[in-house]
Amino acid sequence: MPITEQTQTAYQVGAFALIHHQGAYLITRPLAPLQPGAQGLPGLILNADPGSNPVELHLRRVIREQVKLVVGDLRLVGSYAARSLPGSRADARLHLIFGTEYSAGILEVDAAQLSAAEWIPRHELLEQGGAPDWLQAALREYEINLPPATPATALRSRLGFMRRR
Repeated sequence: MPITEQTQTAYQVGAFALIHHQGAYLITRPLAPLQPGAQGLPGLILNADPGSNPVELHLRRVIREQVKLVVGDLRLVGSYAARSLPGSRADARLHLIFGTEYSAGILEVDAAQLSAAEWIPRHELLEQGGAPDWLQAALREYEINLPPATPATALRSRLGFMRRR
């Protein structure tokens, strides 16, 4: 029986944080996009060997580096597959979205990684066209188990996901 050569699809895995605080979610604008589109969530593409450092530890470290925040428990709330970005060694990426609550810190962008970060009110993200489908689905999944919220302050957004003005 002849052996046929098959090309294998190479995948990369990304881990991103959906950070919630007072009715809003943190949206970032990375200098080098890790997710499709100009905006995204704090996170990383995992290039480390699996072992004693679980994904959550890497993600917490990156959140502290990128936006100087500390977060609560991380809970997987969504995933989606995407094509790899140009220049990547992989054919596709699997992005894992972890929901969490802001715990401490003052939002400060690491200019070497991000050009902006802003708290976007949940209702703006959930509007039709307010955010990509994968983000809206992760947001809804995360909110299923949230305790009743207090009314959010009127946060205004300037970064947003391609909202019409």
